[in-house]
Amino acid sequence: MPVSDTVSPVRWLVGDVHGCARELERLIETIRFDPDEDELWCLGDLVNTGPDSLAVLRLWRDVSGRGILGNHDIYALRAFVRTRKRRKDTLDPLFQAPDAAVLLERLRQLPILVRFTGDERTRDVWIVHAGLHPAWSDLAFVAERANPGPHDEAWLTSPDVALATRVRFCTAEGEMSDETGPPGSCDAPFRPWDEFWNGPELIVHGHWGRRGFYRDHRTMGLDSGCVYGNELTAWCMEENRLVRIRSGVRS
Repeated sequence: MPVSDTVSPVRWLVGDVHGCARELERLIETIRFDPDEDELWCLGDLVNTGPDSLAVLRLWRDVSGRGILGNHDIYALRAFVRTRKRRKDTLDPLFQAPDAAVLLERLRQLPILVRFTGDERTRDVWIVHAGLHPAWSDLAFVAERANPGPHDEAWLTSPDVALATRVRFCTAEGEMSDETGPPGSCDAPFRPWDEFWNGPELIVHGHWGRRGFYRDHRTMGLDSGCVYGNELTAWCMEENRLVRIRSGVRS
């Protein structure tokens, strides 16, 4: 998928769904989503951990959902074709469904980095699942290099994809830490990746459930831990409006 410069009438960016189909359905109803007029962009990790990844992918397909890849999506893609050893997951119903291959192929084609050009209502926005390498100052160049694929095993495990879908803390050189806690929980030289971002665009991401929703001048995090019993959060770019759906999942 190429870099997107098309401005839609209403574009919704949604944090990590993680198989929480009921919450995604309630969100779609709450915002009165119209697939003929609006765009639904999921910020990665549509599947796994939560109770119904199959229903999430079917609903996402039915509303012409778009998105970017997350690390749990990549795990599902690799586990399905057995290039990745399975760990404890919630993917059996998806993998056993008759339409599993078609649904996962649609997921496989997603990019890792997408730009939305702003207008008088909003500045330019880039979306990524986890975060950016400190050296990625020209994001259009990175997207053109990394997005096209061919989205095979080598692409799914490449350094660009790994960092964009996994980073929370890193060094100035891009070395990642495995720490998953909130900012301040990781020792130097590791820092939250967003502390290295000084570009003019707003970066909107997911992945960091233990950080929760936040927004500052440079970045916004929409993973508010729905799968852990918190909320599913969506942000409408054009209206600068947040909608939060309380989770029914028991943490």
